[in-house]
Amino acid sequence: MPGKDKTYRLAPLAQVDLEDIWLYTLQKWSREQADTYHRELVAVFEGLAAGRKQGRAVDIRPHYLKYPTGAHMVYFQDHGDWLAIIRILHQKQDVSQNL
Repeated sequence: MPGKDKTYRLAPLAQVDLEDIWLYTLQKWSREQADTYHRELVAVFEGLAAGRKQGRAVDIRPHYLKYPTGAHMVYFQDHGDWLAIIRILHQKQDVSQNL
């Protein structure tokens, strides 16, 4: 019998990251592109929570995992029955200073 999917929660900084990514994409490209990328990011969160996607360990922070998507990396922690989405950082951002 399959287990129940985990839930996920966005940390306050991850929520800010998600909003900033949407606004940047809107300004740089279009509302349609911003909405599409937002949906893709949410699909990653859902896939991680459902176990369809697997994160890799982050070497600079114990108990943190990461998953690449588009130009960003999703950083999260697995708390057993739920995931904490900690940050969504652009690939050019300094992880050690922003995580």
